[in-house]
Amino acid sequence: MSPSSTRKLYIKTYGCQMNEYDSSRISDVLADSHKLELTDNPEEADVLLLNTCSIRERAQEKVFSQLGRWKKWKTDKPDLVIGVGGCVASQEGAEIQKRAPYVDIVFGPQTIHRLPDMITGAGGQFHKKIVDISFPEIEKFD
Repeated sequence: MSPSSTRKLYIKTYGCQMNEYDSSRISDVLADSHKLELTDNPEEADVLLLNTCSIRERAQEKVFSQLGRWKKWKTDKPDLVIGVGGCVASQEGAEIQKRAPYVDIVFGPQTIHRLPDMITGAGGQFHKKIVDISFPEIEKFD
């Protein structure tokens, strides 16, 4: 991808109304920080994010099923950044790393404000794996 082309973000949201809000916030934050443009087509995305809810039925199965579909894309496009956020990520962070080692970022609902730094760390030349499911004492968004 050339530096002048628009980078794309795809967010798949599972679950509750709060997750819909969080996905909107994630999109806004990453548009500001990384100039990522939201797309409805995951195949054209440079960043794929799952925003998960553990309340809904079969949440974990849905997450791992979706990640399985994205695995080939990561193989074909190594610079693709894949992240899992939300409640399932908080509860299943270690399991996500174990079952889907191609996932670059695992983040909890309370660490969305750190997502721009996580994306920067996961992309580029170092390709770090980042897990941040902490629960900060002070809320970072207003």
